[in-house]
Amino acid sequence: MTRDQTTDQDAADAPLLFGRYRVSAQLGNTRWAQVYAASDERLRRRVLLHLFRKDLVGQERPRTLFLAEITQMAHRSHPALLEVFDSGEVGGRPFVVTEFCSGRPLGGLGLLTVEQALLYLRQITAAVATCQRQIDPALPQGLYHPPISSSNVLLVDEGQVRLVESWFLPPEAIQADQAHYRAPELSEGQPATHATAVYALGLLLYELLTGTRPVRGSDARATALAHLHARIPPLRQMQPNLYAPSLEALLARATERRPAERFSDAQSLGVALDSLWRELGAATRQLAPQRIPAVAPATPPVALPPTHATAAPRAMSSFGRKPRNANQRREPNALPWRKQQMVSNLLAWLLMTTMLVAVVGTSYYAVVGLVGGSERMPNPIAWISDRFGNSEIYVVNIAEGLNLRREPNAFDASNIVAVIPNGAMVRKLDGPRIEDNIPWLRVRAEVDGRPVEGWMSLNYLRPR
Repeated sequence: MTRDQTTDQDAADAPLLFGRYRVSAQLGNTRWAQVYAASDERLRRRVLLHLFRKDLVGQERPRTLFLAEITQMAHRSHPALLEVFDSGEVGGRPFVVTEFCSGRPLGGLGLLTVEQALLYLRQITAAVATCQRQIDPALPQGLYHPPISSSNVLLVDEGQVRLVESWFLPPEAIQADQAHYRAPELSEGQPATHATAVYALGLLLYELLTGTRPVRGSDARATALAHLHARIPPLRQMQPNLYAPSLEALLARATERRPAERFSDAQSLGVALDSLWRELGAATRQLAPQRIPAVAPATPPVALPPTHATAAPRAMSSFGRKPRNANQRREPNALPWRKQQMVSNLLAWLLMTTMLVAVVGTSYYAVVGLVGGSERMPNPIAWISDRFGNSEIYVVNIAEGLNLRREPNAFDASNIVAVIPNGAMVRKLDGPRIEDNIPWLRVRAEVDGRPVEGWMSLNYLRPR
């Protein structure tokens, strides 16, 4: 097919578009386009071809919106958004060529940890903020970005996501999917603002943490109208084991009914998410309250002076445990005794370990002296470390398998050594080490019967 030749033939039947893009398979449909996997014959790379849907040909409004989105996509740049390579028209149908992308929608991954949810949402929020910053008189709300939905966020690599116009849903289900994130002011006929996207991002974070969409209806219209009066349940009501007051406060503000009470834009939300990420250094699981046995006092209780009785209990960290109840009893002098016991146990363990190393080392060199082969024997310290040191075993816990990398870097494809299948066991050698906001472990695995070493994301490894 040449530039001067157009046809109404579906792209799946066209072996070559403009003598350059070879179409291989249709992946699905978005609001405006049919999406195809293709290859760029000139640059030798895989691409995605988004071709205006055949059933929309002749409808001016969808065509105008699709062309406007293509233009705006070409002027934005962020790792969580698809890069535009080319655009054009064939058979009266406009198209855009973007970088290739494959992955799983977050909506199908189930319940995520707080760390995973924040990692993904920070990337999407940063992408939306990039689009919102590009303001001109013709685009008061900034550049176009795909609608915010767990169906439109794809997990493409360890810790890396993309916000796309998803092709996984049938066209008739797209409107109902987006209604779950529709800000209430839109149903009142008010124009969208930057805070409108903040509302959708807040609901997306809520869904990733709870596995549920809090606003529902019988159809798309009922769901959209439900946002007018819906009450978003507190996070602790859906996840009783998660104690995170700062996270609760962030979610409550992001999903406020009135736009003026939300974060003003995605950039402001991103700053709050970054602050929460740094704060999240402590555990987010609520500790079970300690039970102290009731002991009958030998003497009548002595009343405390008024200054002690009215003193407020000292607040604890916002993550991990609730503040101590002022009436909770505590065993006297328990803490110094426990510290002394811990120190004694540690010294005893160090002494036993030293004796064990000495015995093994002495036996080793005695055997070497008898057999006369010391130059062929392994280093005893290395032998002990190899067998008794780093004995933590982990299991790969992602269906597509997990990349083993030479260095802990999630964004360099040339860094991949091998793909370790789901369910495979690996042995920890070093780590964890934080790179790109991702915890990494150096591990040893087996590939085709031979041992290999490298780095893997701890987010997709579980202890055996």
